[in-house]
Amino acid sequence: MSFFRGKKSIALLLVLFFATFSSYADDLSTFEKAELKRLLELDLDDLAEQPVQGVLGYDQEYWRNPASVHVVRPEDITNHGFANSVEALRAVPGMHVSRGLSYDNFAAMRNFSGFSPQKFLGKIGGREVSQLMLGSANYSVDDYPVAVIDRIEIVRGPGSSIWGTNAVNGVINLVTKHSSDTQGDSVRFLLQDNGTFMGDYVHGGQVSESSYYRVWFRNQEYAEGTLDSGLPARDDGHLRKAGFRYDTELGSDLSFYIAGGGATRRLEHTLDLSNRLLYDLSSLSLAEQAGIKLALGLPSSTILGPVPLTIAQSLPIGQPPLTSYNPVTWATLSNGQIPYLLGLNTTRFEKYGDLTNDSGHVVAKLEGITDSDLEWSITGAVEHTEISLGHIGFDWDQTQYDLGFDANRPLGDFHRLSFGMGIRRTELEVSSTVIEPFAFSSLLNPSSDPLSPTSYSNSIPVLLYDQEFTHFDRFTAFLQDSISLSDTVEVSIGTKFEENDLAGTGFQPSVRASWLANDSNVLWAGYSKAHRQPSLRERYTTLTPVKVWVPNATLPGGGLWSNFQYAGNESLDREEIDSFEVGWRSRPDEDFLIELSSYYYDTANAVVSASSLTSVNAYEAKDTKAWGGELSIDWDVSGIWNLRGGYSLARGEIEGERNFDFPEQTASLTSRFAYSDNLTLVQSLYYSDDTEIPSDYNPITIPSHIRLDLGIIWEPKDGWEIGLFGRDLLEPYHIETMFPGIDVEPTRVERTFLLSIYKKF
Repeated sequence: MSFFRGKKSIALLLVLFFATFSSYADDLSTFEKAELKRLLELDLDDLAEQPVQGVLGYDQEYWRNPASVHVVRPEDITNHGFANSVEALRAVPGMHVSRGLSYDNFAAMRNFSGFSPQKFLGKIGGREVSQLMLGSANYSVDDYPVAVIDRIEIVRGPGSSIWGTNAVNGVINLVTKHSSDTQGDSVRFLLQDNGTFMGDYVHGGQVSESSYYRVWFRNQEYAEGTLDSGLPARDDGHLRKAGFRYDTELGSDLSFYIAGGGATRRLEHTLDLSNRLLYDLSSLSLAEQAGIKLALGLPSSTILGPVPLTIAQSLPIGQPPLTSYNPVTWATLSNGQIPYLLGLNTTRFEKYGDLTNDSGHVVAKLEGITDSDLEWSITGAVEHTEISLGHIGFDWDQTQYDLGFDANRPLGDFHRLSFGMGIRRTELEVSSTVIEPFAFSSLLNPSSDPLSPTSYSNSIPVLLYDQEFTHFDRFTAFLQDSISLSDTVEVSIGTKFEENDLAGTGFQPSVRASWLANDSNVLWAGYSKAHRQPSLRERYTTLTPVKVWVPNATLPGGGLWSNFQYAGNESLDREEIDSFEVGWRSRPDEDFLIELSSYYYDTANAVVSASSLTSVNAYEAKDTKAWGGELSIDWDVSGIWNLRGGYSLARGEIEGERNFDFPEQTASLTSRFAYSDNLTLVQSLYYSDDTEIPSDYNPITIPSHIRLDLGIIWEPKDGWEIGLFGRDLLEPYHIETMFPGIDVEPTRVERTFLLSIYKKF
């Protein structure tokens, strides 16, 4: 239905025609000659990979896109045994994917933290996916079976002039297939040696000559992982999903589709803060230890072990580093004014409960082309999400309504105008209950049994939401003009107006240009201004309260432990990012493609975690800068061997101080070698630099690591693939993610082996 798809089909026919009757070539315009020349130089596989819509909002050939673009194909997922599409982003330069609790994969792009919130926009199946509360998306829940995925476009750099607020750092656009392309049956099974299982079933059929449908189902079972301490992670559970799509042609120039789906997820989940509330003082010098003992009035023979953070902060040693995890014991120190239990252990501070996530959505799209070649579409969507964090007594329901109109029209051979508008309403219902996540040994009676923490505890609401805000509205309108100044120079200028209850009112302009230097090289550059709205968690919630000792001579023991409210910051304004990008794309021959891009971001009012426990707010607004670049290579070494590689360098600072919330360097190399007609060998090598994870209590460094995955794929007959994969073969396990602001103990990413069975359409 796409205008450009039609244009390419016509052009391909023209290629065949003019190959025979070349004398008629002089009748073509300059634009048509250039298009014919390009098509003649590309093979059929390249033609299938050309359209990309994530940059300008409509299909444009990848080669001339004025942005840093990476396309993930369905085979990139199946060839490496990935359970979902976000895992395949590990091989995308500029992306950092890490796994945390519950087998969730978090994605970050260009020097921004990958947990929550995310600073890029996710579009899956034509709808924007995000959680207003956390400012992020759960790609494990929103993912589609690989059999229905056409491609995943990763556009690095702001896309706010087209996609709006929160597309500040890039756009991930998952495009699904038309129902007519998924006829018959497809199944996919994945089984890991740890017991994790996933099964997909997709069925497509035809209703009439011009109407098609498909339905799909997924069942995924999660096995229990392991924490960094070696203890069970308590993250086992299941995910069950189903979806449908119906496509019909209402006329030669009018089509309609409706799609929807639902998911239910249940996970046992734990909140464990015991290992993050301690400072290990064993590495201090004898003089420093003597000073601490003197300050606490302790005998010089006393052996110092881990002490609570709140006590350590009051000592003259400043902020000693946390040198090791100690999730089992918590020895406390005190004197006089501070009750203490020197050398005695308390129980582990943890809270277990079910994490539930239920969601459903429906999206419908009507599109057509008028006699004047105006290509238009009307899209409507409704999405409902229910999330419950049973272990901390917090849950929310989110319902989102979207209605949008988009259009583009060629104004000649060298000119295209795009415009549109959209409205969104988000309704939110939040409930919080007061619970007791922490139980302390008796601090009022040190002689009581430390293993029976019943004599003194506080009820602590871990996450509270201001009920005053129940709905949020957003209105957007955009205009973009794309002009071919010549056969070699294309320029796109546009802006998006947005009125947002959370981000205010403003314009987000963008200008991009590409220059075809010669048949093998393209240079491009761009400037964009983008906005990001703070999440509700950042602005209106009370987070992770801290136990603080409050001296009081009138109380037994000389004081008590009190709740310190580490709250969101209602004064946070929207983030405003000025971005500058340049890039080079080269194709010296049809078998080799290299792309180099660089960027510089200057952000005002960037939301960052507060660095001190004594801060009134959990989040602060600061000016940040980020810069870096990416290199990617796609090389068909021979007809049976393909290599794809990438490298990323990312640096940043917050108000002049260097920031490491993103690995400074990442690299990847994937190989696919066809050993025979039905046997393929695959290899993936990933490198991630050290990552400093900010924390409300104490920053944690995730060490660098190299991950090696190997696989073998056997095709016993056409349409069937059986694969055996080994992951993380270089080491038994490594750590990838800590959760800022929540401070649960990280999970291990362990060596695993996986069996895959896939029947394609």
